[in-house]
Amino acid sequence: MDNDTIPDLDDLPGEGDMLALVRYGLAKEIRLYPNSLAFIEREAGENNLFALANIRRLSVQPGENIPSKLVVLLELDDGNAVIAAEGMTNVRDFRRMLPQLRERAPHIEFDPLDLDEQLAQAVQNRRQSNLGCYAFVLGSFLLIALICVIGTLLRQAAH
Repeated sequence: MDNDTIPDLDDLPGEGDMLALVRYGLAKEIRLYPNSLAFIEREAGENNLFALANIRRLSVQPGENIPSKLVVLLELDDGNAVIAAEGMTNVRDFRRMLPQLRERAPHIEFDPLDLDEQLAQAVQNRRQSNLGCYAFVLGSFLLIALICVIGTLLRQAAH
């Protein structure tokens, strides 16, 4: 499996061979096969297939502008580093894929070393952030409703 060639979707291993699937963004996928890791962007027409034996390190970093959109970097055994995925947001499925990837390719180093814990923390932070946003919106709505009720009562008392 040559990392320099860009395979067509037809050239990828069969769906039955797929061990894990991470969908994110618009028509973007990460697929784990028994001997390879595929990064597919259907809209851009880009497909990158990497043999697990050729991957030395897998790094996950927060996105530059939006930290919740993660960047997946692969360091290959020939010394090249490749941005395999940008804007990866499906942390839950990515976390489910990690144990299978570790089982298939124990030689791959993960950066940070506690990648699974870091991703779990990211999910928890996102959940808390969403709850904070929902509470703010609900509180704002209740405040506006209270102002409307008080305004209506004052108008009725003035007449």
